[in-house]
This record gives sequence, C-alpha cells and structure tokens, in this order.
Amino acid sequence: MSQGGYRAESYPWAQVKRENRAERLLERVAEKDLGALWALLRHHQTLQGKRSERTLTAYRASTRAYLKWVFGRAQGLLLAPDADTGTEYLRHLEARGLAPASVNAHRAAVVALYRALRWTTATEADPYRDVRGVRDPTPRAEKREAYSMTDLRKLLEAGTPAERAMLLLMGMCGLRISEAAALDWQNVNLAAGVLTVVKGKGGKKARVVVPPQVVEGLKALGTSSGPVLGWKDPVTLRRRLMALCVRIDVQYDGREVHGLRHTAGTLMYARTKNLRAVAQHLRHSQLDTAAIYAEMDDSEVRGAFEGVTL
Repeated sequence: MSQGGYRAESYPWAQVKRENRAERLLERVAEKDLGALWALLRHHQTLQGKRSERTLTAYRASTRAYLKWVFGRAQGLLLAPDADTGTEYLRHLEARGLAPASVNAHRAAVVALYRALRWTTATEADPYRDVRGVRDPTPRAEKREAYSMTDLRKLLEAGTPAERAMLLLMGMCGLRISEAAALDWQNVNLAAGVLTVVKGKGGKKARVVVPPQVVEGLKALGTSSGPVLGWKDPVTLRRRLMALCVRIDVQYDGREVHGLRHTAGTLMYARTKNLRAVAQHLRHSQLDTAAIYAEMDDSEVRGAFEGVTL
C-alpha cells in the first residue's frame, strides 16, 4: 500500500496483459497512485528503448509534479484534459519562476507520460500536440559557455594526473561526464589513438579520436586496466572539477562540467571550420546540433577590423 499518499514504484506493468491495461490504468488513476503511474512511464520508455537512466530520473520528478497538479484540479482531467490543459500547465510552471529550459524539460516528460497513457488504450488524450515549448529569449550560443584555452591550460597545470586526464578527455575528446566516468582501459587504444565510448548517449557505442596531447595525458596515469580515471561516479568528477576551479580561481558557474565538451567543440570548429568534423568528433546525430559552434565563432568579424586605424 501507499506511504504518505504514494505507492511503491514497482507496479508490474510488464505482467499486465494487453486487454487488461486500460482497466488497470483506470484503477490506478482512481486511487491517484502516482507511483504506479510513474512506473507506467518508466516501463513504456524502457520498452521503447528511448531513454537513459539519467533522463528517467529527471522524468520521474517532472511526472510527479504534473500528476499532483492535474489531480489537484479535477479527478478526470488526467485522461480527459480540456483544450487548455497543456497551455495552462506551462503557464503554471512559468509562474513558479522556472526558466524556459526547465519548463520545456517538464513538458517533454509530460509528453512522454501521455504516450504511455495512450499505450494502455484507456485514453487518446494528447494535450501537447498543438502546444509548443516555451521560447527561450537567450541566444543558444550564449547558453553554451566553454572554458577558454587559457583556462583549460591553467586547469591542466594545477591538476593531478587523474584530473588532467579528466580535463583532456572532456575538453579535447568531448566526452560527456558519464562517458568519462565509465571509460575503461579495455576500450582505449593509445597506439591507434582511439577509444570506444560504451555508455554514450542512448546507450550507443561510438569511436572517438584521441589526439596526441590526450594520449600523453593518459599515459601519465601509469595504469592500463580498470576504470581510466578511477572514479566511476560522475558526481566525483563534477566535484573534482569544481574544487579545481575554485582553487585556481577559474570560473565554474555557467560552465560546469559540460562546458569542457563545449571547449572541445569550439576548438574543433576553430581549427577546421568544418561542422561535419565537429559533429563527428562530438558524436552529434544531427549536423544542426553542431552548428552552434559556428555561431560562437566570431573570428571573421574580428578579423574584418584588423588594420583599421581611426
């Protein structure tokens, strides 16, 4: 049974027969069983093979927030939302002071929730079909602040061998924090200058070029088996970078760990002016994603003023 209004999040949707899904969902909705409804979304996402554990964790909080909101308005609103339900929820999130990116993240979770609800055949509701996400007035180039090469050099000079390897893997190879934490020596070929990301975004495998500077940094670790960095928890990497930035007075806020990946993208575009090379190196599935690094590059504008005397 539930504790504090919530049931355990282990409702066995995988065992529910197709013809019984709608009936089971109606039962859970009648009891406002947030745990079972979250379990439905998790089961559906896992069944579709679409989301990582990190995304599911974020979806859990967003789903719970939406269910509490919708149940607080009307009993039948979840499965039979009116024409304004989708828009009203976005306005509710904005009224709470959430940034556009956070509002859109909540929206994505609720869209996924309704896909799962429709999967049970208990409803055909799709309240966000015609409701777009919130437009963020901040130019996307300004939201992706990278560490400058000057800052990266300062961090490398001050870091331990393991910290330097972390900086190089993310700041030059463009690994995500989860990928760097999970990297094992069996997936690194220093002689060939390549590594294989096993736990990349979406659980895919990908080949990553390892520049000579990174090869030397990895050799300095003096190990060749087990986890490359020795820290399998991404939280440890985040804390190490934050502490290093504080120690040598390098800005961390607004960049965080992901700023190192942006450093890799910025450096690659500055050296090649080739968006396909950037997309390949950072393993973007769409070329448009890499286009942000062209927007961040103002070298041609600056060059236009060189030699001008006033």
